[in-house]
Parts: sequence; C-alpha cells; structure tokens
Amino acid sequence: MQLKRYPELKMGSGDKYQQYQTINGFFSGLEFMGFFLGIAFLAMLASCLMFKILSGAAGDVKRYQMLHKIGTRQRALRQSINKEIAVLFTVPAVIGIVHVLVGVQMFKALLVQPYAYIEIPFLIFLVLYLGYYFLTRYLYKKIVLK
Repeated sequence: MQLKRYPELKMGSGDKYQQYQTINGFFSGLEFMGFFLGIAFLAMLASCLMFKILSGAAGDVKRYQMLHKIGTRQRALRQSINKEIAVLFTVPAVIGIVHVLVGVQMFKALLVQPYAYIEIPFLIFLVLYLGYYFLTRYLYKKIVLK
C-alpha cells in the first residue's frame, strides 16, 4: 500500500531500505575486516620487532659489560637502552602512521569521510605498541644488565 502511495520509494529491484541494509552490511563487514587485519598486522609487526631486538641482546651483553667496566653508571646504561629501543620502535611507527594516512586516500570513493573517527584506531595502535615497547625494554634490560 505504501508503494502505491509513495511510488518514488520504489527503486530498481528493491526498496530503499533493502538497499540500505545491503550497503550497510557490506560496509560493516569491510570495516570489521579492516579493523581486524589492522590489529593482526600490528601485533605481527610489533612481535617481529620485539624478537629481532631481543635476539640481538645476547651480542650486546659484552658491549654493555665493557661500558660498565670503564665506569659508566648503571643509570646511564639504562638511559642508553631506553633511547636505543625507543628509536627502533619509533621509526617504524611513524612510517606506518604516515603510510596509513596516505593509504586512506584510496578509500575516498567508498567512504564519505575516510578520516572520521581515525583517532580510535590510532589510540588502539598506540596502546598496543607502547605495551610491546615496555615489554621489550624490560626484557632487554633483564638480558643485558644482569
């Protein structure tokens, strides 16, 4: 009855609400896949980075022992480790953030506002990445500064 009363609601093979549901379902799935894959790749990146740093820690033990023997304070050694690991984590993070911001341009055709609410994934990225950073720093110090 409503279609007879409002014929402009009839579009192609289905009504506007059915089209809305179809498009909304498609984009919701796309959003979920992007979110899930983003977190999975972040965990993979941070894990690889962490294990790469920790695998080289055994070779750095002699270097830090030598610095300790010539009189370098324990505090200075800890600060050196903090700066070294911070640089190793910061450079990939900055490059990755720039890459994502530029890559979102590809989705301008699909999304009305591609940068809307982009701070939420970046906040999740920051929290997870800082967790990996602090864990790596703690384990590296435990290995190197026995």
